Amino acid sequence: MNMRQLPASAGKQVVASADSGRAVDFPYPGALPPEPDASKGQFRAAILKFLGLAFKHKWLIVMFAVISLFLGGVVTLMMTKVYVASTTVKIDRIVPKVMKSQDSSSDGGNDPQFFKTQFELIKSRALAERAVASLNLAQSDFLTPAVSPLVERVRSLVSGTPLGGVLGGQLLDAPVDGLTAEARRQGAVGAVMGGLRVQPVPMSSIVEIRFASTSPIWAQRISIGVAEAYERSTLDRRFGVSKYARDFLDERLQELKIKLQDSERQLIEFAQRAGVVSSDEKKPFSTASVDALDAALATATSERVKVEQVWRQADADDGNSLPQVMSDSIIVGARTRIAALQASYQEKLAILKPAFPEMLAIKSQIQENEKQIRAQIHLIKASLQSQFETALRQERGLLNQLAASKKELLELRGKNVEYAILMREVDTARSLYDGLLQQFREVSVAAEIDTNNVSIIDRADVPGVPERPSLRGNLMMALVLGLLGAAACIGVIEAMDDTFKSPEDMEERLGLPVLGVIPKFSTANGYDSPVKEVSLDPTSALSEAYRSARTALQFSTEDGAPKTMLVTSSRPSEGKSTLALCLAINFGQLGQRVLVIDADLRNPSLHKLALLRNSAGLSTHLSGAQDVESLIQETQFRGVSGLPSGPLPPNPVELLSSARMQVLLSLAAEQFDIVIIDGPPVMGLADAPVVSSQVESVIFIVESGKTRRGVALDAMRRLEFARARIIGCALNKFDAKSAGYGYGYGYGYGYGYAYGKELYGYGANKALPERTRDA
Repeated sequence: MNMRQLPASAGKQVVASADSGRAVDFPYPGALPPEPDASKGQFRAAILKFLGLAFKHKWLIVMFAVISLFLGGVVTLMMTKVYVASTTVKIDRIVPKVMKSQDSSSDGGNDPQFFKTQFELIKSRALAERAVASLNLAQSDFLTPAVSPLVERVRSLVSGTPLGGVLGGQLLDAPVDGLTAEARRQGAVGAVMGGLRVQPVPMSSIVEIRFASTSPIWAQRISIGVAEAYERSTLDRRFGVSKYARDFLDERLQELKIKLQDSERQLIEFAQRAGVVSSDEKKPFSTASVDALDAALATATSERVKVEQVWRQADADDGNSLPQVMSDSIIVGARTRIAALQASYQEKLAILKPAFPEMLAIKSQIQENEKQIRAQIHLIKASLQSQFETALRQERGLLNQLAASKKELLELRGKNVEYAILMREVDTARSLYDGLLQQFREVSVAAEIDTNNVSIIDRADVPGVPERPSLRGNLMMALVLGLLGAAACIGVIEAMDDTFKSPEDMEERLGLPVLGVIPKFSTANGYDSPVKEVSLDPTSALSEAYRSARTALQFSTEDGAPKTMLVTSSRPSEGKSTLALCLAINFGQLGQRVLVIDADLRNPSLHKLALLRNSAGLSTHLSGAQDVESLIQETQFRGVSGLPSGPLPPNPVELLSSARMQVLLSLAAEQFDIVIIDGPPVMGLADAPVVSSQVESVIFIVESGKTRRGVALDAMRRLEFARARIIGCALNKFDAKSAGYGYGYGYGYGYGYAYGKELYGYGANKALPERTRDA
């Protein structure tokens, strides 16, 4: 049995609940292997799905790939060839040091933005203007537009002129395009900036200055020209900085020289006027008294602060926490007596009342001692306040004396201080003048030394091969874009296609187990109908598919296959009649008695497939014209009997919902092992819901790639509303290739069935017997 045809449930068999008609599970041990890892299964399913979609739409993918490769090749041939030349430049962070006074890190040092700054300088407009000026690009053929060889060949064929070559960097006497010199210069600057690229070599100070141009000669010349312009601009900036420094230092020297002369003249004039000989003779008096007063003031201030803190603490609370209070002998004695009296009071309180004279006396003694303590604390606080006021008066007196002494000292020092100030101004001016003079001499010498941290290593050669367009790269990109376009187109097609294409899709959308997947019938095996192939060739894939569906029905309930089952679909022509008859043939091959009833009283087809007479049938019996025993016909298939529809009645719903229909099904279930009803489609008709409520189970047929999901869901809802017990669904006319599942659902059909023909009693070439039938 093909396990793929079973209802999809890992390790469980799907059955139908008699109450709800929905699918439930029950285990049958050993039937299936352990459930694999869910994530791996989902990944595998996704891969298989994508591969299946690619296989399904392979011609669409091939078409997109061929068109994209063709367009990519055409675009590549029409593109202009671009040549790239590269000049290698070494950029040092540290300028070569020639003199000791030179700053070795003046051009970058460890600045992480150093190289980024240099790259931007190379790509700057100022450097491009220098290169344009040095190469005289404004008066050359540099701005002459280039065309691709294919376009040039087409033009030559159209105009009849011979092919022209790429200009080799010639200088022109006049502009060839009528533009002004300034416009061509600006255009050349923009072209240089647009084609210039700076490529640093990783983990080194080497930089490649690359230039892309349609002319290999101009690519070489401009790459070298930009590198040389960058080297010269670095030297010019260094020389400009040195010149600015020299000019600045020379200007400052002249200013300091004048200032030094003025300071010296003011010092001499003051010394003559004040009679000061030297600034070293600046102690004609003693400062000992000021120093002594300053020390005494510091001591008095410290003492005042300490006494003030004690007084503030005493004034802030009741004084009980002061060290002076805690150590006072009077207070300590009074507190001791209070403690003893309180203890005696508490001891006598156990036998005497508080109003007893003896108790009142003890209480009076306690109050007297407390009063004594408060009086003593008041005396201590008054003493502390007196100490604070005394220290404050002493501090203020010393402060007044110190102020008077300082005033006298300042007056005495006045002349020498002014003289010292003038002397310091002279010394400062002379020191600044000497320092700037030394720097001016060093800068003047360093400016004459031609040192640079930029050097050209390798000058560019004329490129012989264009860098772009790359045929291989463009074709790869075109192929990728084509595949992406094909993927987008496939996604749109699949998104718009809302039909059922796989068993997994049915289980997910309908919520029902898949009883079988019936492959699409093909005449390649030599049969003109699926009924003939199923009945005559048990080893074919189609026969195995129906046999798998039969096996699934046998395991669908605890008692085996349902006694009465209705085969229906959402719309006509989905193969329900063929499925009903083929299932009957498979059950008959097991030796069971099977009755097939054609209940499609609007468009019957069972009599055509089974070659039955249709002059009388189900409608004849339901209308009361004839008993059912005389209407049942034997078919050419072993164990299979058929009840055709009979003449088409005007009221099919009334006949199918009558009591005679229910009695017919009861009698048929007693006389036959299996009763299969070929029912009408669900949508638009009430016939199928009426019949579905009278049978044990319903098999819902879905045509692969044709039945829309919304239609199937609406049909399912109508059946459920009629209390139908839907046991499962079957995917009919399944084509693995068109559905996108390249691995195939027919794998294993016919394998190991060498005995099949003898087992089922049909020869390979045995034809169905011809029988007459009524229209």
